[in-house]
Amino acid sequence: MSNASDVPPPPWQRSPKRAAKRKREPITQQAIVDKALEVLDAEGLDGLSMRRIAEELGTGAASLYWHVGSKDGLLDLVFDRIIAEQHVPDPEPARWQEQLKEVARTMRGAILSHRDVVEISLGRIPMGPNALEWSERVLAIVRSGGVPDRLAVRGVWLLTSVVNGFTMDENADYTPTGGETEITEQAAQMASNYIASLPPERFPNMVEVAAEYQAIDPDENFELLLDLFVDGLAQRAASESTHGIGAKRQAARPARRGKS
Repeated sequence: MSNASDVPPPPWQRSPKRAAKRKREPITQQAIVDKALEVLDAEGLDGLSMRRIAEELGTGAASLYWHVGSKDGLLDLVFDRIIAEQHVPDPEPARWQEQLKEVARTMRGAILSHRDVVEISLGRIPMGPNALEWSERVLAIVRSGGVPDRLAVRGVWLLTSVVNGFTMDENADYTPTGGETEITEQAAQMASNYIASLPPERFPNMVEVAAEYQAIDPDENFELLLDLFVDGLAQRAASESTHGIGAKRQAARPARRGKS
């Protein structure tokens, strides 16, 4: 007896129409990180869970753990992916200060493009391949300007802290279209008016400068912050280099013999 499946159906038989079976794309680490970043941008860190990502990818959470190890492991990969978006130029010694400011502006832009990225960075030591490449290239810029090694390492680390601190509030409220601008300006005006109304005998300095509390332009404030930080770093580097050269010269001089 032949198998029924070998016999073609008669032309009058109405077979059910079935859609072609959809081929599932293989789950990769890159696909998981892409989806995690998508969820992060849309819903923030609170909405990012292994189960949610697994559902979005049409798989089980166990598949994700096989590729990324844990949620912390996934966040490490997401953080490193965001760092990869930050272009660092090749060193130009004569422009190292401006280049360092460019690095900071790019860092701020990346933070503002991704919700809660500063929260992800807290307590993490970025040592992924992209983070290492970023550190190597930024250090190359700073050292090309003659910044002493210890100050160069500390300066790059502190620059990251400064940018993260400045953008932490921005990341929650910033919108490229300026949707929050009107509310922010109103709040600044209210703060300025309130400070101006304080008893001048108790708060003479604050009352006198009350109008300055309306200076809320985040771009302008960020540029001022960069000037203060980078100019200060350059002055400290010049001072340490001068003192270091002087100390070396002093040590190289032969000791004078006393008169007999």
